[in-house]
This record gives sequence, structure tokens and C-alpha cells, in this order.
Amino acid sequence: MRFLTLIRMPALLLAAASLSGCEVRETFSSDITADEAKVIEAEIWAKEEAIFEGRGEGDLTNYLSVTSVSYLGWPPVMEKPLGLEAFRESAADASALKGEQITIKREGFTLNGNTAAAYFTTHRTRLGDGFAPEGEREVDQYYENIHVWTLEDGEWRLIGGMARLLPPAEGRISQDEPSSEDEDS
Repeated sequence: MRFLTLIRMPALLLAAASLSGCEVRETFSSDITADEAKVIEAEIWAKEEAIFEGRGEGDLTNYLSVTSVSYLGWPPVMEKPLGLEAFRESAADASALKGEQITIKREGFTLNGNTAAAYFTTHRTRLGDGFAPEGEREVDQYYENIHVWTLEDGEWRLIGGMARLLPPAEGRISQDEPSSEDEDS
């Protein structure tokens, strides 16, 4: 089953990249009903929210408790993806995150069988206490994020993720507003 998930992943991510709004879109046929998909989506978003709540408290327990044994994530500050053991080791320094303020905006969600992908942006307005001295913690940072979830032993677990820092707001194109190219058409 793991092999099949890996084969489907590139197609799943490609199809999910075209999502707009935050709705379930099945990219392949599936035995999951629309009602079941809504329950799964709500469960995964609750786990996402818990991850970031924990970060602000300087605690990655909520994050580590939902990661898959096959986890591989690529934080924006790392040169290469980070496996589960390295992630566990880095979690020892999580207390530096205490005081971090981040909000999440859901951007998209897709589900197919035992694989789901949650797309979201985060807005960090305050660094954790361990990252900057008092008076220098206020920031205005936006990140694009994807977390890929898999059904493992009957529970939705985070198998992969990636985040990247976005340029300052004036350099971004909003999908909520028409671009200058749209206005000329």
C-alpha cells in the first residue's frame, strides 16, 4: 500500500496545485463519500491548528504526536529535508518558540483514499522568545505551506511537509484581487 501511495503522490500534488478555495477535491476515484471526506478534512485541520498552538507555547508535542514513522519535512530554514529522528532531536529546542504568534489561513485541501494534502499560508507576527531579544520580535512574515497526510494504522499522520517564506506583501500577487493583466483583458 505504501508503494501505491508513493506512485500516486506526484499526480496528487500536481492536481492539488490547481486548487482554489478550501474544499475537498477528489483527484482520483475513491470509496470515500462526501460526508466522510468532510469529517477527515475537519480532523486534519484540527491537527494543523493544534500544531501551531503548541509552537506558540514552545512545545512541539502536538506536532510530533501526529507525524508518521516515514515523515520527511522541509522547513524553510533548512538546506535539505529533515527526517523524523532529526525532527525529534530539534524539538528539544522548541522552548525558543514560546511566544511565537502565527495565524493560519486555509488555502486548499485534497483527499484521495489514504492520502490528503493541506495547503495553507501562515502569518507570523512575532518571533519566539528564543529567536530575538525583547523589542526585536515583531515581524511580518508570510509562509506558504503544504502538509501531506497519510492514513497509518487507522489514524491520519503527517508524512511530509514543506514551507517557504514569501516575499514582502508588496511583492506578492494576490489571487483574491485581479492582476493588472486581468484588468487589461
